[in-house]
Amino acid sequence: MGARRDENRSGTITFGWVNDRPPFGRGHRAARRLARVIDAAVWAGSRVPAPVAHALALIGGNLEWALRPAKRRRLRANLAHAVDVSAGGRRRLRQVVHHEFVNEARRSADLLWALGRRQEFLATVQLDGVEHARRAAASGRGVILLGLHIGGWEVATAVPAEILPVRTSVLVADDWLAWAIEHARAAAGLHVLYVDRSALEAARLLRRGEALLLLGDDPTRAAATRPVAFLDAAADLPVGPVRLSRVTGAPIVTFAVLPDGPRRWRIHIDPPLDPPLDRPGRARADGEAVVMRRIADRWTELIRQHPAHWAASFPISWHADGGG
Repeated sequence: MGARRDENRSGTITFGWVNDRPPFGRGHRAARRLARVIDAAVWAGSRVPAPVAHALALIGGNLEWALRPAKRRRLRANLAHAVDVSAGGRRRLRQVVHHEFVNEARRSADLLWALGRRQEFLATVQLDGVEHARRAAASGRGVILLGLHIGGWEVATAVPAEILPVRTSVLVADDWLAWAIEHARAAAGLHVLYVDRSALEAARLLRRGEALLLLGDDPTRAAATRPVAFLDAAADLPVGPVRLSRVTGAPIVTFAVLPDGPRRWRIHIDPPLDPPLDRPGRARADGEAVVMRRIADRWTELIRQHPAHWAASFPISWHADGGG
């Protein structure tokens, strides 16, 4: 097989392999068709009144909950670490899992509105701690904007270009769904990097002083993980974002995008975390572990406050004996 370097219309550089083929029905042609469907959905969904959109989302969320038992099981396995299941807590856990299905449908409805009515969204979104992101971006070392699958970062696609003085790139999966929505992200001011072959490009853009946005709680695509104390146990979480911070010197700014109500969103931005330090006589992994614990502590508090918004429908390896 030979490597092929492609640059698409939005300027995104990707690295593919000549003989690789995506699964049938999920290739570039299917992505182009899906992009047209997304555009039509954005046009229609952004014109539906909020009460109607959220009523339909309630129906859709309940249907998905009923029809996807495997997703229910994955969510339950992870959310059990965020919800106290003792003394009748199992009923509470079932309710939280159910609510997350409905919340996912609601944020999808709001995403259509935010993409179709960008200025209206920007005029209503609440920003807490925006000075932290601006200060980190102004340092000239680049900044890693690190979130997790809670609330809806996609709803806030247009925010980085509005609040930061540097270009922001988002790290996403290299699949037909990401290809289909890439044009919407580009229109909102986000450059796109595909996760499979972008480590070097990610380091380069950070060294140029730019911003990189990624989610760090899904280990399924991570090249390396590390056990860290998280919620009520320890979990194998991706070490990549922290390692990238150490290599480039870019600070990490954690954030969360959560709803205050129908078409009302709030973004909370935390103070920056300095890159891991390499100290004489200590392994590099020690400094990475310290920063990972700080991130996991922030996420633990956040998820415990909003468990019904954590869309953790991916497998996580949990350990009862604590983490590094």
